[in-house]
Amino acid sequence: MKITNKGFKYNMNSGLFQFRLTLILIAVITYVTVSKNIEGYMEIDGLERFYIVHVPDDVSSGGSRLPLVLVLHGGGGNAKQMMKFSKFNNTADDGGFIAVYPEGYNKNWSDGRIGDELPILRDDVKFISMLIDTLIVKYNVDSSRIFSTGISNGGFFSIYLAYKLSNRILAIAPLCANIPENLKDNFSLPLPVSMMLINGTEDKLVKYNGGSVGFREGNRGNSISTDETIRMWVGFNGCSTIPSEEVIPNKNKKDDCKAAKYTYSSGKNNTEVILIKITGGGHTWPGRTQYLPKIIVGNVCKDFDANDYIWEFFKRQSIRLQ
Repeated sequence: MKITNKGFKYNMNSGLFQFRLTLILIAVITYVTVSKNIEGYMEIDGLERFYIVHVPDDVSSGGSRLPLVLVLHGGGGNAKQMMKFSKFNNTADDGGFIAVYPEGYNKNWSDGRIGDELPILRDDVKFISMLIDTLIVKYNVDSSRIFSTGISNGGFFSIYLAYKLSNRILAIAPLCANIPENLKDNFSLPLPVSMMLINGTEDKLVKYNGGSVGFREGNRGNSISTDETIRMWVGFNGCSTIPSEEVIPNKNKKDDCKAAKYTYSSGKNNTEVILIKITGGGHTWPGRTQYLPKIIVGNVCKDFDANDYIWEFFKRQSIRLQ
């Protein structure tokens, strides 16, 4: 049998063809090996669910088990957008952990809130739990070091995952989110979970002082205030009620933001609760782009990179394992 390509003829039994075929196979294998963004699907309750896994460049399948960070998009977003926007792949490469970007069905997460435009009955916690099981087996994930972060709908869902999976999630770092109002009376943590909450005082969508979420009352539920969320979490974890305060340097004088970090330490199992309060900050991810006009989402704080703070916080939680 002969294969013709651009006028050249190669006999499949010839040494030249076999040599070229070997080179092609090596190239394909190399591509698969170094390709670090791996797309996956799984079926949950009759729905096809999508996710993207990013494995650090210098990690082999036979090495030590790695931490896993769930990076959750906001309402109306998707996994690919979140990967590009958050730039958590760079953080994963530098920090030596696996980042996974799950995708909400129809661009939303069922995060425990009740609202006219929110999914309520879909079990997204089941999806995440089964996804964690899959990643533990496929990518050598350390089951004792699983974390979650996300913005807005993804931030609310991180809080909900701590509520539902406190036996699996070591710590969370939600942005632009609080405890849902409808869960307040029954919200608890069966096991302590460390939290870093990053909220802006001028967020028009998830209000710092609580109330309706979104621009229209009732369509995306309600939340309690940031201060009450922190107070409740400090109580769940048994942390000190008096925080240490650190003023984050105001490196960018043009962003109309100032940030401070409040740390409530000495919780059960070495847990802690941290609030990063961004005075003047909006519904945004510090250190990232102004993805929508300020009139809609407010200011982006440029004084620090949220990714750096989030990963340093997650890394520090490993002391709970010692």
